[in-house]
Amino acid sequence: MRIVKTALYTLIIGSLLGLLFISKSFLLLVFSNIIIFAIAALGLNVIFGYTGQISIGHAAFMAIGAYTSAFFTMSLNMPIFVNLIFVILFSALFGMLIALPAMRLKGFYLAIATMAFGIAVQEIIASMEVFGGRTGMRNIPAFFDSDFYTYLLNLFFYSLLVYITSLIVKSPAGKRFNMVRDSELAARAFGVKIAKAKLQAFIISSIYSGIAGFLYAHTLGYISPADFGLNVSLNLLAMVIVGGVASLNGGLIGSVIITGMPFLFSRSNFPMTIIVGSLLIIFVLFFPRGLSYGLKMLYFRYFEIPVIWIIKKFWKNKKKEGSYINIDGVKLYYEVSGEGKPVVMIHGNYASHRWFEKVKNIEGFKVYTPDLPNFGYSDWMKEIQIDTYAEYTKKFIDLLGLNKVVLVGHSLGGAVAMSIAFRYPEKVEKLILVDSPSLKGLKTPEENYYVLNLLKNNRTLLKNSLKAMVPSSRDRKLLNCLTNDALLMNPKCFTENARALENYNYEEISKNYIGEILFILGEKDTLITKNMADEVVRSTNGKLEIIPDVGHSIIIEEPKAFIDIFKSFTLEKN
Repeated sequence: MRIVKTALYTLIIGSLLGLLFISKSFLLLVFSNIIIFAIAALGLNVIFGYTGQISIGHAAFMAIGAYTSAFFTMSLNMPIFVNLIFVILFSALFGMLIALPAMRLKGFYLAIATMAFGIAVQEIIASMEVFGGRTGMRNIPAFFDSDFYTYLLNLFFYSLLVYITSLIVKSPAGKRFNMVRDSELAARAFGVKIAKAKLQAFIISSIYSGIAGFLYAHTLGYISPADFGLNVSLNLLAMVIVGGVASLNGGLIGSVIITGMPFLFSRSNFPMTIIVGSLLIIFVLFFPRGLSYGLKMLYFRYFEIPVIWIIKKFWKNKKKEGSYINIDGVKLYYEVSGEGKPVVMIHGNYASHRWFEKVKNIEGFKVYTPDLPNFGYSDWMKEIQIDTYAEYTKKFIDLLGLNKVVLVGHSLGGAVAMSIAFRYPEKVEKLILVDSPSLKGLKTPEENYYVLNLLKNNRTLLKNSLKAMVPSSRDRKLLNCLTNDALLMNPKCFTENARALENYNYEEISKNYIGEILFILGEKDTLITKNMADEVVRSTNGKLEIIPDVGHSIIIEEPKAFIDIFKSFTLEKN
């Protein structure tokens, strides 16, 4: 669904841009040219970015597509759009031919081979009078009489091919391309047929460039061998490098700069080679993975900060249904639902009381859902430790006069719940752990802390992280609310909560608790493993229930199933 939206947004925004300049034929022609070369760069990215194979003769495939359609239209009177079939077939055929040496060559040698292919195609076309020799072919029929409609057609092809490419990249074939790029030896060890993967990549890439050539011929109306020379192939490579390697829209960004800039400086006497060369040096030094990736990282780090500030202000002051309780000078927010046996539900990291929204109404139980200190609507504090969170929760239970509670802990809240149950066993009647860390904590790889630090300033990245924790949930409204709640967390906690989860060990004190324990694990949980769950269950004589088709949060993904399990466990006699 997200892929379809991206393609549609590209089509809509591009169409609006065209409408803005609908009376400017020259600008529409420039826009069409940019899009055409963006398509060719997208095809080159399939080889270079996603498969790791370099090509310095890719303009040859544009020539094949352009001359095939122009010849069939002008000499054989074939309908223009019927020609597209032959363009695709011929491009794929020549893509197979160039793929043959690619199966054996790498790096510099492959670059030389593809460059030789590009030069050979250019010279062969230039020597054939049927194609107009070096003069080329003129008065090629246009798609439409309107430059605007021609622009829209080019934009449609670009959006469609971006959509198709995204499907390919996410498919098993795309994964094989990536494996070949990263390590042919490792790919071969995993059973990937290297030659087949390279062949597929070259065919796909050549078809894209052939389509770009087809569009080029009928948009400009004139083609010559010089339009598809070595300099054009190098420009395509520059577009990929500047825009972004292994990026869907990197080719478009690169084309805007490499193809569009000559028109911007067309009235100046400043040499374009100096401008393009300087830009390449800047991008290689400061944006080594391309402008697309660089802008994305800038966006993740800085661009959403003002938006987040506004959301925090609005969300923090939003009317609340719950109450506050003062514990040692720290105000804790909590909500209460129902009547009956007391239940305290403790949320996890990047979370709040709202994670229990769908499971807090259970007949015969009075459910308390507090925001831990540093989370949600509760106050922040300096100390960030699991036992400290547990101490405040225990005092919360005491101040409300609750006795023998059923304690439910989700994720980080599971560690907090264990701390309470093991250190104050008299307070807890039964303990339910939902996708909880193990008794010895949860280790976060050191390289992940950089990403965790990005979350506090980027709502989009945070929302995607939370979405990954509830893969089967389709409740977008709730996900947005959970994301806004997560933004209210103490900024230090985005990394320090992970440190706190590494720094506890409850193996010894777990023996203090003699009550019943139930561990609920989602089968598709990517954070908590079955080995972790088995360790807790084995050490505490507890029970383990694995829920199929559920990720890290049954309380959101399958709330009814959780309530049924909760009732069955809490109401059964000891």
